[in-house]
Formats: sequence, C-alpha cells, structure tokens
Amino acid sequence: MNIDNIIKMEGQTAPAIKRKPGKRFVRSLEYEVIANLAMNQFAKGDAIAFDKLLSIPLEERIPGLIENYGLRRAHRLIKMVLQEFCFSVPLPKSAKLSETKTAAVACDLILSAYEDQLSMEDLIVFFERAKEGKYGKFKTVLTHFVIMQKLDQYRKERADAYQKLLAEQQARIKKMSDVPRIGEPKAIGELFQQAEVIDLTRRKSG
Repeated sequence: MNIDNIIKMEGQTAPAIKRKPGKRFVRSLEYEVIANLAMNQFAKGDAIAFDKLLSIPLEERIPGLIENYGLRRAHRLIKMVLQEFCFSVPLPKSAKLSETKTAAVACDLILSAYEDQLSMEDLIVFFERAKEGKYGKFKTVLTHFVIMQKLDQYRKERADAYQKLLAEQQARIKKMSDVPRIGEPKAIGELFQQAEVIDLTRRKSG
C-alpha cells in the first residue's frame, strides 16, 4: 500500500512519487530464434522427426550437457525454456507457475531427461507443440502435474517411434544376412555334386 506522507511546504509542490513497475517477463529474441530452428529441423506439420531427435549424440543431450557444463547452468537453461512456455499460455498470471514452482518443474524435467536421454531440442519441440494444444488444452490453471502429464504423452510418442525405428533396423539387418554372399566358400564335395559331369569317353561332334 503506497501512502503519500510527504508534507507540502508553503509555496512548493510535493514531489511526484514514482511507483516501480512490477517485475514483468519479457520474451527473449534468442529463444524465439532457437525455437524456430528446432521446429524447422525436427517438426514437419503435425509430425515430429523422431529419427533426427534420436540421432542427437548422447553428449549433446541434457545429461551430457550437465556433465560438461554443470547442473546449475543446465537447470537455469531449462527453467528459461519453461518460463518462455508459461508466458505463452493464454491464462492469467495467477493461474501459472510461481518462481518456486517453475524451479521445481525444471528439476523434474531434468530427472525425465536422465530417464529417457532427452535433449534440449526434445523439450523445445514438446513445449512448442503443447502451446498449440497438441496434448490437450490448459483450461483453467497451469500446474506442475499437468505439465509433467503432457510430457508423458510426448515421451510415449518418442518411445513408440524408437521401438519402430529399432524394429525397422533389425529387419534390414536380417534381410542383409539372408542374401547369399557372392564368392562364399563351399566345401569341395558340394562343388562336385553341383558340377556337370562330362563323359570323357564320348566326343562331341563339331
């Protein structure tokens, strides 16, 4: 509550009281650039290019980033991505995550990253699609539970895509192993059985 308790002097006007504006989140240009690059590379229309996401080297995924740059820096980066997402959800500020809850969700995102070897690109693609309502609308409130519940849907899609790609790879390997090799060594007896026997007592005319 702001109270004007400045006593006005005769012949003078009271100084204007400057009220400090509340802390307001400003969306970063850097995140928009990164998000656009990630979506262009790993999402096409309603489809996610899981084959490309799953081919990201392990050292470039979140557990690898933590090992190389430290947990605190990784947590700060994931928290920033989460704040960008919260800012974009069309709900009043009172219905969104507080600073403390944002930090807690970022911790859970890190745990999920260790379980499934998620990358920052995975999180960005998930959050960008969640904003579009791909995993259901945020009706009245944005909670810790709701975010992790929607992430579980993304993780299931990703796991299903991994199993499908793995099955296709195994089928290709099996097909290659079933093809007879040219010049494969054979036993001498087998070669004699397959060879045409020529009667040397006969002479072919011509």
